Amino acid sequence: MSDSSASRAGKITIHIDGKPYKTHTGPTPVAALRALRQPPVPDDKDLWLDIEDEQDQELDPAGSINVTDGMRFFTEIDAITIRIDRVEYEVYQRKMTGAELRTLPSPDVAVDRDLWRDIPDKRDIKVQDEDIVHLKDGMRFFTAPGRINPGQES
Repeated sequence: MSDSSASRAGKITIHIDGKPYKTHTGPTPVAALRALRQPPVPDDKDLWLDIEDEQDQELDPAGSINVTDGMRFFTEIDAITIRIDRVEYEVYQRKMTGAELRTLPSPDVAVDRDLWRDIPDKRDIKVQDEDIVHLKDGMRFFTAPGRINPGQES
């Protein structure tokens, strides 16, 4: 096997901002990933590791990461606006758990209230604390009493 085919055989594909890039597997400086992107990630932008069904991870520009085939990265993202009980909140994450959403208002959503995702023209969805919500600009949420006991005396 020639040196060039050996080096090609050891390369994997990762994605940065949705575009594929070839690199080697194993420990890699974050600075090398930033330089791999074309054009390179500007110094004033952050690089993130996209973790499926979990909170994404901001990468330390001076750190390293163990790169494996199929990993996905993205650069700093613009804020999106969501609403909880008609109040707007700007968030930078694209995925948040129900528990994280409950901490956006001040004070936090009370434990005796449920959090719901308002879906136009469909049945609304109750958001549990452990649920991972893929956020999009303009999403709406509301809270409601967790238990309603008609006729119960206070």
